[in-house]
Amino acid sequence: MKKIYFLFILWALIGPINISAQQWHQIYFPNKPNGTSAVFESYDKGYVLGGNFQPYSIPTNGLIIKTDINGQMLWSKTISSTNDWTRIADINPTYENGFILTGITGEQTNQHNPYVMKLNSCAELEWCRIYNTPNPNDEVGQSIWSIPGGYIALIYAYGNDPIHERVWLYRLDNEGELIWKQLYGQSSSDIKFEQGANLIVTSDYHFIISGFCYFPDQGNPSISFLRPFIIKTDSTGTLEWELPWSIINGENFYGMAYSSVLDNQGTIYTATRHIVTGGSDPGDKPCLIKTDSNGNELSYSDIFSLSKMGSSTTINWFVDSTMALSYGWTDTLTTSYDGTVGVVKCNRNGDILFDKPILTNQYLFGDGITTFDNKLLLVGGFKDGIWTTNAYKLNSNLEYDSVYNQPFVYDSICPHPIPSDTIPLGCVLVGSEEHTDQAERTEMLVYPNPVSEILHVVLPDQLKTFEKSNHFNITTFRSRWNSVELEVYNLFGKRLFSRQVPFDEKAVELNVSSWQNGMYLIRLVFNNRTVCTAKVIKK
Repeated sequence: MKKIYFLFILWALIGPINISAQQWHQIYFPNKPNGTSAVFESYDKGYVLGGNFQPYSIPTNGLIIKTDINGQMLWSKTISSTNDWTRIADINPTYENGFILTGITGEQTNQHNPYVMKLNSCAELEWCRIYNTPNPNDEVGQSIWSIPGGYIALIYAYGNDPIHERVWLYRLDNEGELIWKQLYGQSSSDIKFEQGANLIVTSDYHFIISGFCYFPDQGNPSISFLRPFIIKTDSTGTLEWELPWSIINGENFYGMAYSSVLDNQGTIYTATRHIVTGGSDPGDKPCLIKTDSNGNELSYSDIFSLSKMGSSTTINWFVDSTMALSYGWTDTLTTSYDGTVGVVKCNRNGDILFDKPILTNQYLFGDGITTFDNKLLLVGGFKDGIWTTNAYKLNSNLEYDSVYNQPFVYDSICPHPIPSDTIPLGCVLVGSEEHTDQAERTEMLVYPNPVSEILHVVLPDQLKTFEKSNHFNITTFRSRWNSVELEVYNLFGKRLFSRQVPFDEKAVELNVSSWQNGMYLIRLVFNNRTVCTAKVIKK
């Protein structure tokens, strides 16, 4: 979900806007297959949508649509890949009012990898990175945010391997270079098939991931069940807690979490699919769950208790501290049956204040935002013979918004009109040489070994640290650092050599001709923690 900034202030500064009584609903490229999964409000009060576009007879492209405040398309961009399909999963503004986006592509490798692309305020390519890893599963960039000094991206892997490393945060600098990456879903060996669906950034730049995993009931470790999965980290990506929703009010809770919002007490509200297996009304329910700031289940509220197949996928605040949850549900188990897709307005306890059915379909909204004037904009790809992008805008009473008559100036930061055209993917493949045949090099290389005169020490490309506690394990990979300490010890534990090695010094030569014959330990230390060691024999 997208952040909401200074709603009351902006409304007071801009003042009332003339509107006419025309229903606000837009369909984009109605005759060509396309769909969107992300939206944000631009600095000029227009909207930017990101998704995918399927031109006829060529692979799927990424798709960016820019609209005015009424949803009328101003321009569009396709992200073209020459060899395989490319899709946009998320798009957000940069601090310079450009665009940062992420998704998945098959360009340049024999598997599908995450990519991150930055465009300037004229929607022109500045840089693009494909992050190639040794993970045998395909990986996707799911969420991307601008943060001070760069970007934070949620990356997840998917496939049939139940225990593979799946949920990651990538911390990127302003040029898309990897600073660090953190792995999650490792606090218990019982967590399997974990997936990160959405990322939000708190006001103090902590990170909250919503998703789902398989996790067993208490006392029955042999069978796992689908659970909402919430993860919270600090600003360095270090895990604070991760919670597979397990038991609430004495009941086992099953389901999937999609997107979340945060209140000023740190309570997390999440749009969820609740799977009810017993009782008088079993089925899948659109649901709101609440998790406290310390990672404890608080409560849940099913939106439609009669639902047999249903889910809630987006959640947004209104300025009166009520929430809008989009939903889809049916009262039948027939999979081919179109259900009701819409949105409810509810309070923090999940009590419904307004319900707005919008359309009949099998698919759900992909993203939503609250606009500067406290309106709700929902977007998604819906299939009715052909996939198309639909956008709906509602006021805070869930009535269709009207069309604005007041003129707005769009894309004013760009010195020229922005054309509708294609952006070649043009990405730099990161890590291809190291990752194709082996895992990332996180160990020192020392040679020759045995050694008689000059010992060559080649520092690792990444620093890997592992921390284990009673509650969770933390694995961190750093691609950038200021300096590390290179130390040499003899077999009696006496330190014989030590010096700081700056980041840009990738190799060190040691004259060992005066050392006594025997075995020595070479150690690399970062932040008072040993990150790698190597043994060498002097002869």
